[in-house]
Formats: sequence, C-alpha cells, structure tokens
Amino acid sequence: MVKVAIDNLSVTYRTKDHALLALDQVCLNLVPGRITGLVGESGSGKTTLGKCLMGLLPDNAEVKGSARLDGQEIVGANENSLNQIRWARIAMLFQNGVANLNPVHRIVDQVAEPLIQHGGAEKREAELRARERLERLGLPASQAGRFPHELSGGEIQRALLAMALIMNPEALILDEPTAGLDVMTKSFVSRILLEARDQGKALLLITHDLDLAKTMADDLVMLYLGQVMETLPAGDLLMNPLHPYTLALGRSYPSLEIHRDLGGIRGDAFYRVIHRHAENNGGLRPHAHVIGAGSSHANGHSPPKGCLFQPRCTQALPECAEKAVELTQAGTHQVRCLRGGIATQLELEHVGKRYGDRTALGPTSLFLRAGEIFCLVGETGSGKTTLGMIAAGVLQPDQGRRVFEGRDMDQWIKGEYRSLARKIGVVYQNPAEAVSHRFSVFDIVAEPIKIQEPLRDKEEIQKRVLRALSDVHLSTEPDFLGRYAHELNMGALQRLCIARALVSQPSLVVADEPTSSLDPSVQAKVLKMMLDLQIEKGLTMLFITHDLGVARKISDRIGVMLAGRLVEVGPTVQIMGRPAHPYTRLLIASAGGRVQSSSVRPGGSNHEGCPFAARCDRVQQPCKEVFPEQVRLQEGRHRVWCHFPVE
Repeated sequence: MVKVAIDNLSVTYRTKDHALLALDQVCLNLVPGRITGLVGESGSGKTTLGKCLMGLLPDNAEVKGSARLDGQEIVGANENSLNQIRWARIAMLFQNGVANLNPVHRIVDQVAEPLIQHGGAEKREAELRARERLERLGLPASQAGRFPHELSGGEIQRALLAMALIMNPEALILDEPTAGLDVMTKSFVSRILLEARDQGKALLLITHDLDLAKTMADDLVMLYLGQVMETLPAGDLLMNPLHPYTLALGRSYPSLEIHRDLGGIRGDAFYRVIHRHAENNGGLRPHAHVIGAGSSHANGHSPPKGCLFQPRCTQALPECAEKAVELTQAGTHQVRCLRGGIATQLELEHVGKRYGDRTALGPTSLFLRAGEIFCLVGETGSGKTTLGMIAAGVLQPDQGRRVFEGRDMDQWIKGEYRSLARKIGVVYQNPAEAVSHRFSVFDIVAEPIKIQEPLRDKEEIQKRVLRALSDVHLSTEPDFLGRYAHELNMGALQRLCIARALVSQPSLVVADEPTSSLDPSVQAKVLKMMLDLQIEKGLTMLFITHDLGVARKISDRIGVMLAGRLVEVGPTVQIMGRPAHPYTRLLIASAGGRVQSSSVRPGGSNHEGCPFAARCDRVQQPCKEVFPEQVRLQEGRHRVWCHFPVE
C-alpha cells in the first residue's frame, strides 16, 4: 500500500529571464511503516521536494507532475484542500529549527497551533495536548512555557518534532532532523522516528548524514541536480553502490564504520538554470546552464540530454554527454547510468601459476570494479605479487581467463599488446631496482610512451612527461629532469615510478608495495597523492601491501591471500571489523600487537586442504583434506573460503 505516490514531479523556480530547475521528473513512493531516505549534495532538490508535498513552495515555483496522498492530488490543490491535510495527515519537520519558530511566541503555543488552525481544537484543549506531547518528548512543563531563544538546539528539535506529531499524521517529512545535534540527542530523536515508523507512518527522511540514512532508512533515493541517480536498499549505501555518484558521496562521508581516508567528488555543481539568449532574428533561445565554480556562458553549458553527473564522473563515456539516460532496474537497485552502474573493469577467472613443482598461485577468481581501490594483503610468499602481475598482463597464467574492459586479455596481448599496455600502469616493488640508473628522470618517465606509442612527436612526449611529474608533485625544472635515479631520495624515486606508471594515462594501476620503503611522513604524502589522483582521474587500483593499516586507510575492498590462495574478500569495513576467516583474524591481531610472537608461524602449506589448517585453532578433519568452497556473506559482497567461518 502506497501512502504518498510521487510521479514525474518537476519543480522550476522562475524569474524574469531565468528558471532554476530544482526537481526533474522525480518518482518515488512513501509506504506506511517504512522510512525512505532522500540523500544528495546541497542544492540537489531535497528540501524542495519536502515543501512541495506540503504545498509550501513560493509563488514563483512552477510544479508539474503528480503527488498524491491516498489518491488525493496535492499538486495544484487549493489552499482549503491543503489546509485539510497539512499537519493532520502529512506533517513536516523543517530544517534550521529555530528559524522556523516564532521568537515572540511560547513553545507550547506554537506546538498547539496546528491543533487550533487545522484541527478545530479549543485553545485550552490544544495547550493541554501540546504539553502532554512535549513531556513525552522529554520537555517538561517548565520548558514548555519558554521562548525559542531560551532553549538549546536539542530542545528546539524536540519541540519541532512535537509540532509535527501533535495531530498524529499518517506521513512525516523530516528535513535534516538530527543536524547540529549531539550524539545523545541524535539517538533520542532517531528513536522517536523509529517509533513513528513502527506505528505505521510513512516517513521521508531528508539528510546529509549517511550513517543516519543507512541505519534508519529502509530505502534510499540519491538526488543530483534534481534528478534521481539511484534508488537502493539502505544497507547497500556504503557497501554496494552502483552509481559513481553514490560511490563518491559515500567516500566523502566520515562514517564511524569506514576507515578509508575521505575522498570526495571532483569538481562542483550547484544548480541548474534555464535561461534565454537573444538570437540574430531577435527571438530568445532557451537552454540549460549548469551554475558551478568557474562556470560561464563559454564553458558552463550543460548538454540538453546527457547525464547531469557526466562532467564530474570519472567513469563517463563520450556518449554520456549526448544520450538521454533513464532509470533502469538493476537487481534491487534502480540506476540512471549509461553503463548500468559501476562497470567491472577487470575479471580474473580461475587463473593460476606454477614454477616447476611449486604452486605460486592456485586457481583464483577476482574482479575489480571501475574506480575502486582493491588491496591484496597477506604474508610474504602468499602470491600477492604473482596475482598482481597476472592482472597487469606482465605474467602469463598457466590456466584461467582474463577479461579487461570487456575484452579477452590474452587475445588482446597477442594482437595489440601496446594498446593494452597503455591502459595498465605498473608500480613495481622496490623502486631503486625498477628503473634504469642510466636514464635521466625525463627518460625514465618518457620510456613507456616511446615503447607503447613510438609515433608520438617530441613536443607531445615532453608535455605528457611534465604533466605526469606535476601530478605526483615532482619538479618540472630542467635541472631535475636531467638528474639520475641514484641522485634522488627514496620518496622522490617512488613518486617518479608512479609518474612513469601514469604517463600513458592508464585506467588501471597495479601498485606492488609502493610505500614499503618509505618513512611515515613520506608514506603519508604518497598515499594522499595516490588517493587524490584516483579521485581526479578515476583510476582503478590494485594495491599490494603487507601493511594492514595502509590497506584500511585507502581501500574500498580487501582480498586476503595465503599460500597462493584467496581466503577472504570483501568490503574493507567488513574485513577489518568483522573478519570471517581465522587467518584474517590472526593477521589483524598480529598487526595490532595482540598476538604472542611465539604463536605466529609464517607460511602455509600447498596440500589439498586449507593452507591455514596447520595453524588454525578451529581446525577439524575436513580442513585437512579439502580446500573449502566459497561461502557468501552480506548478500554476496563478503566471501570467505573456510569450512567453519567465524560468525
């Protein structure tokens, strides 16, 4: 049963020559007993949607589409009709609490006002019911008679909640209900909202707080410049986003669960306007215009049909700027993306590698999503580098299949190796051994271009070399360009290797222990630089490291390797917070100094059973005989190869 049905709702704020397009054909349903979260950057249209449902938009707002409360149309309804449903059937908790209260009226009088204005109650009865409601929300009688300026932010929010709930409405619109509140007050407000949901009310939760959205909402709607980019179950917000915008927004939020350093979304976009220019014939031509940082009539025009997020999207295709994109179903998600969401860039299927009678890598399957950072961790000799070099196309596997950007990698290597090599940059372990000491800085960085693109002219080569050096914050002065590797410190040498990996403008970078020999200060700078590059260029990274602290800070997902096998793969928050394989738990405990050194025995066996069986305190007979089948946790996002995974 749908309580509020929103269908192709568009809102335009008009002035004499311009029109701000705040909502663009938004569709969503509010269902009794469920919380729908509305999430997006400032200016995405969230508050406009809430006020539209209340019939509280300003006079210059032009509304198209439909919004129905139990079949009753709200859009275009007259004031008398709206007054019958406001507060009584649908109520709103407004953003910026104290600004929405009258400073010269007592709190109790303002909470009672909906009962008098919309419920026909007598003043005495209304005040009594208002005091009872305030008491239930933790505001005693002594507070009820005060004025807004005499209350704290948390008390103001409780008063606004009391006002919204006073007539027991069927639907609630909550615009940033916990903004600016301390954690205890936030917890109290959240509990009240959950109680309202359990009473069968339909709730629309408008918020920037992604933790609140994830934990309280049942479903989420991602808004960008007035358009719905993705709808998804709330639990997938930080674990399994499909749209690049949802992924980038999640990386921007300082969640207590997420350890990854904050990322962000490249560029800015504030709002869209539709305005007119005079043409030669004297008429006016309407067109869309994105207003953002540095926008102008020369460079800020938005394509009339392309994806609105395309200018900031690191995974955009050329056609994203031209083709209209509709919301399409993708499992439990709906996504507005020409690619159908974040694409799988690299897929390895049962790849393996042997050296004589030694198995360096057992049959291993792995996929990398475009734009993610995937960390491989494990002890020395676990097969991390072997898997990384197979992924990079440097090593040929003895078995299995590799697919890169939808093409068979082995066939690609045989036919057009240079074109593949341009797409995959490699940062090798030990930078001092990875470069020729007979080459200057310039020649080291230029080498991939000269090999992979031999027809490039000198001017273009120089331009790209200088750009790559600048990207990694190295000097582009002639004196530095002429230096040799032995003249550089380890931090500069590592950056040089990264510049060489980036100079061909790859879409995938395989980095093998790129910070292992650096001091903490330089390591931090290199990691921040790599994260910044990933955000700006949309790089996919396969990052190999022994350092679990580094993996925790930079990765979206982690794969744990032991004796040539993947034993656990999942979102970083799951691997670090709730590891399911005993080996992963041992690694994390060892990194934190919580394991006696005498109990840690490196290595693992290559027998048919689990390679960790000899060291596992949970071992049983099947562990010694058969390598475990894959077990899927968290709806498949978290995978573990263990007969008896830790619950």
